[in-house]
Amino acid sequence: MAPARRRALARRRRSTARSGTSRACSSRVGPALLAVLCCVYIALAALPAAPGSNVVLATSGGSPDWLLGPLRFAGLHAADGPLAGPLFLVGLGLALLLYAGVLVRAGDISRRSAALVIIALHALFLLAPPLLSQDVFSYIAYARLGAEHGLNPYTHAPLDIPRDPVFSLAGSKGASSVYGPLFTLLTYPLAVLGVAGAFWALKLVAALCSLGIVALVWWGAERLGRDPRLPALAVALNPHVLVHVVGGAHNEALVVLATTAGVVAVLAGRGAVGVAGATVAAGLKASAGLVVPFLVLANSRRPGDRLVAGGGAGGRLLAAAATAVAIVLIATAAFGAEALDALGVLGSNQGRTSSFSAPYKTAELLAGLLPGDRLDYRGPVRVIFALGFAASLCVLLWRTWRGASAVAMAGWATLAVLIASAWLVPWYLLWLLPLAALADDRRLLIATVLISGWALPIAVPL
Repeated sequence: MAPARRRALARRRRSTARSGTSRACSSRVGPALLAVLCCVYIALAALPAAPGSNVVLATSGGSPDWLLGPLRFAGLHAADGPLAGPLFLVGLGLALLLYAGVLVRAGDISRRSAALVIIALHALFLLAPPLLSQDVFSYIAYARLGAEHGLNPYTHAPLDIPRDPVFSLAGSKGASSVYGPLFTLLTYPLAVLGVAGAFWALKLVAALCSLGIVALVWWGAERLGRDPRLPALAVALNPHVLVHVVGGAHNEALVVLATTAGVVAVLAGRGAVGVAGATVAAGLKASAGLVVPFLVLANSRRPGDRLVAGGGAGGRLLAAAATAVAIVLIATAAFGAEALDALGVLGSNQGRTSSFSAPYKTAELLAGLLPGDRLDYRGPVRVIFALGFAASLCVLLWRTWRGASAVAMAGWATLAVLIASAWLVPWYLLWLLPLAALADDRRLLIATVLISGWALPIAVPL
C-alpha cells in the first residue's frame, strides 16, 4: 500500500474513533443530568422532615412522627429556621434547571431507566411529609365534617368542629368546601381511618394517580407514533408534580388522571367515553371542565392526523351533557343545592389573589408607573385578562373545530387560564403538563417549562 494511502486510512480511523468517543460521551449527558436531579430530589424530600419544619406547614399544629413520615431520620434540624424556605426555593430552582436539561437530552435515557426513575421518585415523595401546603388536611376535615359529625361540608367549615383531631392541621379553617361534590363523596370513607390513616391514604392516592397520568401519557404518545420518553419525563419529573402534587397530596392528581384518561380515550377513537370521563373530572374539580369542549369538537380533518375522536361531535356533546346532569343530580342528592357552588369555583377563585399571578403583577407594575396603588388597578386589570382569556378561548375552540389538534388547543387554553387567573398555585401546573406532553408542539412544552419557573416561589415560605 502506498504511503499516502496508508496515511489517509490512518486519518480516517482516528477521525472515526474520535467521532465514536464523542457520541459515547454525548449519550452520557442525559443519564448524568438525571442522576444529579435525583440527588436534588432526595434532598428536597428528606431534609424538611424535621419537627417544626417551616417547609412542612402542618407542623404549626404539631410534629407527630406519623406526620413527618419515614424520612424523619434524615430531617435537618435547621428546617425550622428562617433559611429553610429560601434554601428550599434554591433547590427547586436547581431541580427545574436539571429537569429542563433532562428533557433536552431525553433521547439519551433508556426506556427502562426512565420508568425506574419515575417510579422511584414517586415512591420517594410518597414517603415525604406534606410539603408546602395543608390542603390535604382540609380534604380530611371536610370528610370528617360529613362522615363523623353529620354536617354538610358545603355549608359548614372546620371551625365548626374545633375539637376534632384534624382541626389544628387543617388549612382553610373558616371556609366551607370548594371541592367538587364527587371528590368530597370519595373522601367520606377516609374518616374511619383517623387523621393519620386518612393522610397516608391520600398520599398513596396522589402518588398512584400521578403514576397513572404518566402511564396514560406514555401510552398516548405511542398511540400518536411518538417516542414516549420525552412526554413521560416531562410530566413525571416536573418539580411541581413531585414536590407539590405527590409531596403535598393534592387532589389535582386524581382530577387530572380522569381528564387524561378522557383525552387518551378520545385519541383511541372512543370519543363519547373520553368526553364522559373528562366531564367526570369536572365533578371532582370544576377547573377540569375547560378541556371538555375541545374533546367535543375534536375531529380528524387534517390529512395524516392520527386523532380519531369517534362518535361525532353530536354524540360527544350528548355524552358530556348526560354526564353533567348526572353529576348535578348526585351533588344535590348528597349535599343539597349548596354543593353546586363548588362547580363554579373557577370563577369564585378570582376573588382570591396570588402575588405571583399575572394580573397581580400587572396591577403592581401599573401602580409603580402611574398614580395610585395596586388596588386601584386590580379590577380593570382582572377584566382585561378575563376578556383576553375569553377571546383566546373562542379562537382556540374555532381552530379545533376547523381541524387543529384538540390536545394542543386545550393545552394552549389551559396555559391561557393559568396566565389570566388571579389565583395561581404551583400544583395547578399539572392541569397543563399532560396536554403539553401529548401535543406535538414544542412551543407549548417550552412555555410550560417557563411558567413552571415563574410559579416556583409560590407557596414557599420566604
